[in-house]
Amino acid sequence: MIQPKPISNNVLGKIDWFQIVIQGLAWTTVYTDILQISLDCVTVEDATLKHEDYDVMYTCGPIRYYTYENQSKQLGRGTLVMSGQACTMYEWANLAENSQRNVFQELALRIIDLASSSSISFDVKRLDLALDDYNEKTFFDIDLIIGKVSRKQFLSKGRTNTVYDSEFDKRTRSKTQVIGARGSECMFRIYEKGKELAMGLSGVEREVVLKQAPQIRLEAETRKDTANDLFITIAYLTKKETLTNLIRGFVSTELNFYSDTTYQVISRWWSDYLKPSYIPNVHRRYEKSIFEDTLHWFEVQGPYAVTQALFFLSNNGIEILANNTIELPPPLLGRRDDYCWNQDLANKLIDFVTKEKRMDLIPLIHQRNRVGDSSHYRPPTPPYVRNRIRRFNNLSFCLN
Repeated sequence: MIQPKPISNNVLGKIDWFQIVIQGLAWTTVYTDILQISLDCVTVEDATLKHEDYDVMYTCGPIRYYTYENQSKQLGRGTLVMSGQACTMYEWANLAENSQRNVFQELALRIIDLASSSSISFDVKRLDLALDDYNEKTFFDIDLIIGKVSRKQFLSKGRTNTVYDSEFDKRTRSKTQVIGARGSECMFRIYEKGKELAMGLSGVEREVVLKQAPQIRLEAETRKDTANDLFITIAYLTKKETLTNLIRGFVSTELNFYSDTTYQVISRWWSDYLKPSYIPNVHRRYEKSIFEDTLHWFEVQGPYAVTQALFFLSNNGIEILANNTIELPPPLLGRRDDYCWNQDLANKLIDFVTKEKRMDLIPLIHQRNRVGDSSHYRPPTPPYVRNRIRRFNNLSFCLN
């Protein structure tokens, strides 16, 4: 039986985590005016929140508002946390009254309007966006994504990548491809959502979940300026600019998969997956790349720092004891066009030149990359002169 081709209408976007700090409001106002939830549905208990000194939590099911029991401190600060489960519950409860509502757009507008007309302020700490593919034949599967990432046939502004692989049952695995670092402005997760929901179930119940749940989910976990800009954009979406299309547009600016490592042609299945789209205007503070962190290490702890230490010791008449594999003086700062980087440094260089929009250098980096644990010269350099102890007064290789 031939499976039907995937269609865009079967890919649905949703808010999957919402966390916001609100200053200037009592917890009662948060529930009645912002969330529009009756206080009869709210319970209170002692609680804490990481990185905060709150002492109480007001909850309605999985919806949680952390703040202080002291009323004057409570007006100073509180944090609303809506997990994925809370977001789904809140959306379903509101859609039961009117299935045409854009629930989180209305929520965002209430917060912004309240901040505009009063002295309250807010700061979105985390906003997760998700695309769920409900197609019987999805636009891609998790193995295709993992393969593209392992072959470096993707670009995502220098983000790192990790694969998580666990057992789903005795015959199959459950995999997640993560692109980006937790706590950064944006991190992506692509995984088999159906398997996650069916984990621990068995028999008919598991089969029903696997059939009804989205097969593939893409999540974008955003924070800081990115989360705040997306939150405001969601508030002012027009009817044509749907949440799903906004998520597609945002993803298209942050992550793309290519047919090969020349990065000239975006894979057809990926471009089809992200259609139609609405690209938001996101302002982001400058983030250092991993290669820039490596440069900092080079200067303050690595070869440059060691070179300067050797220069200091040599000028002060100190003998340097070297092992059998070190050439003295070491030509650390000489240019070597035949030098080959290890895989880790090659990846950092690729991330950096991508950030600098010099993707043309990526094939050259691949040519000077080798599989192995350490960098080396290619072809091999002549054997080192193996002197155990050498006194030298001038290090010509040091910078003045």
